Amino acid sequence: MKGRIKWLVPVLALVMLAGACASEDEGGDGGPTAAAQAAVEGNLLDQIKDRGTLHVGMVLQFPPQMYIDDAGNPAGYDVDLMNMLAEDLGVTLEISNLEFDAMIPGLIANQFDMVSVGLVGRPARLEQLWFTCPYVPYRQVVVVNNDSGINDISELNSSGVTMTALIGSTAASLTETRFPNAELVELDQAPALLEVASGRADAIVIEEYLALPFVAENPSTSVLNPNAPFVAEEYGAWALPRGEVVWLEYLNGWLAYYISRGTLDEVYERHIGPTEGLPACN
Repeated sequence: MKGRIKWLVPVLALVMLAGACASEDEGGDGGPTAAAQAAVEGNLLDQIKDRGTLHVGMVLQFPPQMYIDDAGNPAGYDVDLMNMLAEDLGVTLEISNLEFDAMIPGLIANQFDMVSVGLVGRPARLEQLWFTCPYVPYRQVVVVNNDSGINDISELNSSGVTMTALIGSTAASLTETRFPNAELVELDQAPALLEVASGRADAIVIEEYLALPFVAENPSTSVLNPNAPFVAEEYGAWALPRGEVVWLEYLNGWLAYYISRGTLDEVYERHIGPTEGLPACN
């Protein structure tokens, strides 16, 4: 059935990639023009259409952006967008639910067609993957333990401060850049938050939409500088394998169409809350 979700159990092991050397073309039919034509004819978009499935890597641990609902089904902002994309392609959506640090290795190993987990295209990631236009806005805040004695962002950059962040995340990179003197402990998201709630860590940099419900449920914590809480405002994008020009053009065209009509804002507000919108995808 087209548009129906088929989701997979977490991938526990990733394929180890062996290095390969590309042979050089020597002109004639094997020259650049032929290579470019072969890339277009063998593109990932055609493969998705031919096989009838869109295989997406996700981390279903971040409600309301992406999570598993009470009925055991994938749900949230990202899942709604993936359903829309699969429906427009006329294929079945297949979700692999992974740990965050398995996302990039899995995509490089061609285990899925794209990753939808709000990745920010940092320079190190750009060497490995291609990224679309932004599809989700992020506002990073700091959550502190109320007994930490920290009352201002400037107090975080100290050797006596312990901070947590999601392994390999933009928040972890931001912590290293903004607060280099603090001790950074990278963990999975839930343990990273619990370290702060328990007082074993002083603070965490995290997306606002995750911070607010956590603080509401954990009175030992609070958002630092609540009247001006944002330490960074960024945008997450979809990631796809390098070299897939046709697939990238399709995804950016798809985003441009729905962003210009306000559809992504509507879906975001339905799941997460008010938004100032996304930049145009040109």
